[in-house]
Amino acid sequence: MGGSNVTVGVGRLVARLLLEWVLLAIIGALVYVLYINIVFYLLPTSWKGVLLTYDSVVRSVIIVTIGAVLVWDTGRRVGDYISRYDRVRGTVLKFILDTVLIVAVLIALAVTFEKFGLSVAAFSGTAVGIIVGLAAQQTLSNVIAGIVIIMTGRYKPGDRVTIVNWRYGIIRAMYPHEGLPNGFTGVIRNITLMFTEVISDGGWVYTIPNYVMLDALIIHRDVAPFKRIRARIDVPSSIDPWVFEERIKEALKDGRIKSIKVKVGETWQSSNLYQVIIEVLADGKADGEEIKDLVLREAVRIRNELSKQQ
Repeated sequence: MGGSNVTVGVGRLVARLLLEWVLLAIIGALVYVLYINIVFYLLPTSWKGVLLTYDSVVRSVIIVTIGAVLVWDTGRRVGDYISRYDRVRGTVLKFILDTVLIVAVLIALAVTFEKFGLSVAAFSGTAVGIIVGLAAQQTLSNVIAGIVIIMTGRYKPGDRVTIVNWRYGIIRAMYPHEGLPNGFTGVIRNITLMFTEVISDGGWVYTIPNYVMLDALIIHRDVAPFKRIRARIDVPSSIDPWVFEERIKEALKDGRIKSIKVKVGETWQSSNLYQVIIEVLADGKADGEEIKDLVLREAVRIRNELSKQQ
């Protein structure tokens, strides 16, 4: 059943692409015919000779434009279709086709210049000059950074990461005496030539320039070998810390938790309280927030039970 659905989907995709190709070819032909009719019937005779000299250039521009639109649209549709089944390969395919499109347009322009009487060497020199000029700009920096990210596999669609970069400010969330990474956490949705799209844990969509992502510290949330979670809780001084430690270790016997350490810290609020620091080493695939929630719930329960026994 699944195989037949895939076949039907591919058939519809091919039919849609063929229809678009035919329509764009017709549009290109109509534009060229319109240009010829304007030259011959609407413009003064003195202009005809000059404009007809540019006939090959007009044809080349139409062909390059139609071809660029076809390649871009085909790559987008094929990439989106593949992304339904493999997000990584779909993104890589779209990225490669975008790069091929840029190279193909440059080659087509070089051929056009050659036909028009300018040497390819002159065009190449101009192109190199333009590229060098753009190298200091963010546009080319984003493209190069995107290629590096794709080739090195630094991250890929579907990865849950935290992005730490000095360029973007963020309100630093604090737990008593402890800080969190000063960054943005979310799932990579897409990587294009210019930007990386991230869906944050809050549901927002971030569009981040590739050169920023290449420069940023990337914390991979899903591939950590372990996760260390720390939780703090105030406990009445009447409760024996050794008893509390024994009870919390007994309560936190969970397959996701590898080891538990309980330490007694200082407190400045009251002499009738002391602070317990619970440090848990959990499996790397475990949800850190979920483990911390479990630790605090058990700690509160045990504190309440021991207080009633006093």
